[in-house]
Amino acid sequence: MAIRAWLKSPIQNVLEHRRAPLFLALLAFLLTLPSLRAGLIMDDYFHRIYLLHLGELGASANPVWDLFAFAPARLVGSLQDAGILPWWSDPGINIALGRPLTALTHMLDYALWPDSPALQHLHSLLWYALGVGLVTALYRRLHACAAAAGLAGLLFAVEDAHAMNAGWLASRNALLCLVFGVGMLHLHVSWCRTRASRHLILALFLFAAGLGCGEAVLGAAGCVVAWQLTCEKGSWRERILPIAPYAVIVILWRWLYNLHGYGVQGSDLYIDPGQQPLHFLGAMGERLPLLLTAQWLQAPVDMWLVLPRPAQAAASAVAALLTACLLGIFWNLLRHSALARFWALSMVLSLVPLCAAFPMDRLLLFAGIGGFGLMAALAESCGLWPWQKTRSGSRTRRVALVLLILHGPLAAALLIARTCALPIVGGLFTPAARQAPRGPEVPGQTFVFVNGNDFLVAYLYAIRTATGDPAVPRRLAQLASAADANLVRRADTQTLVITAGSGFLAHAFDRLLARSGRRFSVGEQIERPDYIAEIRSLTSDGRPLEVAFRFRHPLENSALRWLYWKNGRLIEFPLPSVGETVGVEPGGAF
Repeated sequence: MAIRAWLKSPIQNVLEHRRAPLFLALLAFLLTLPSLRAGLIMDDYFHRIYLLHLGELGASANPVWDLFAFAPARLVGSLQDAGILPWWSDPGINIALGRPLTALTHMLDYALWPDSPALQHLHSLLWYALGVGLVTALYRRLHACAAAAGLAGLLFAVEDAHAMNAGWLASRNALLCLVFGVGMLHLHVSWCRTRASRHLILALFLFAAGLGCGEAVLGAAGCVVAWQLTCEKGSWRERILPIAPYAVIVILWRWLYNLHGYGVQGSDLYIDPGQQPLHFLGAMGERLPLLLTAQWLQAPVDMWLVLPRPAQAAASAVAALLTACLLGIFWNLLRHSALARFWALSMVLSLVPLCAAFPMDRLLLFAGIGGFGLMAALAESCGLWPWQKTRSGSRTRRVALVLLILHGPLAAALLIARTCALPIVGGLFTPAARQAPRGPEVPGQTFVFVNGNDFLVAYLYAIRTATGDPAVPRRLAQLASAADANLVRRADTQTLVITAGSGFLAHAFDRLLARSGRRFSVGEQIERPDYIAEIRSLTSDGRPLEVAFRFRHPLENSALRWLYWKNGRLIEFPLPSVGETVGVEPGGAF
């Protein structure tokens, strides 16, 4: 009894305290504070180019509208000529996301502290802490048990999947979507309970503002739909009708989105539901179980990108089976609790729009709201509190205990570790910028990567331009993937012929800028400033197998700098003699 009383006092009091939202916001802030050391990572370099108008790319950009336009249709020709987009990139590619309100926050950073990434990270962490506080306050509004609400908030605050959202500057849009989206949910619940029109008007305003921050706020709209379907009374018509104003805003937003050239096409990894609805539905069937498994079981969903296609399909099938098993565990709770059904349905619906992106755990921000609300409800129903006398079935209690361990102490430790490791993550994308040649001749040269990686090649340009490095090459040219074994034959003084062991575009991460449905043809020629790529043969599924690259000058011309990846390092490529064939093994770049 003394132990029970001792446990009850600190744990219950903290979880039930009226200032729990503030405490947990502070906890989340402190756990992610090491991200102040993270510096710039990946897209942050492109953002710096746009925000400071550096180089030719930055000079033509308007940060408010272009900050998240990675390959806008209007610049595709220039990006292809510069080699930032490889020769196999889709001719109709358009990867342009409209997030003007988020862009304004980055513009504020660069107006106040352009050369202090630490202060920029601090700005992001304040948004993250605010989001955690609002989520915890939402739990307190909806859960009858204050301890269960506190537990849900605690699990959300220590979730390790939030590390990249909190610690990567380019992911600040997700944090703003969290704040605006959860604020919208608060106001929608208030409107449902009071029918005060001002609450609905403010909810719609926050939703519209959230759409100006990022597409992820559509996950919050899924939570609104879930609330109407599970927690509201009346006929189906009465439940569904309040969703209409949100739908009108989405339709108007999408019209404006298209009008300004935003959207995604020509990529296998990102799919635009508005332009490719059938493709999106197929991808959702594969990606949704993976994301749900990552939410519940700490599955390393980020590894999906590097798996071969058969392994990706197998992972999705296993994830679907595990999801069905979890549904069985929660079934009794879902049958008897409308709030549990709300948490479960909001978790699923919030993930639906995010299936437009390839699976990664930083997409779980809104799913975690429903997931941890449901987890806390399960813990309460199982009698896991030290001061509870009621107990449920032993199997369900064991599962609940395992989930709490996974998302409690283990997640907290992983959150700290992953936040501290952010500089290492950033370093994965810098080898080309660090290892590529330097010298006064570089600005007049084209760096020709006999094998390469889309990300590393593009970030070579971005990192050197953003950091003021004078050794920015005139152009880049990536001929084949470093993830495959390639045969390189020199046909004549100006031509290399590359045969890819598995065919070009064999790996998922090589299709960020290409789509699997694109039809290539033998004899097709693709022109770039330094060479013409001619497809000589195709694989059985229509991908290029052998490609001849005829350069406009002899290969030994000093304007061409030949490079390739070998054993994880970028080194000079020794050109073969005419008629000679050399094998190039996978280079270990990623």
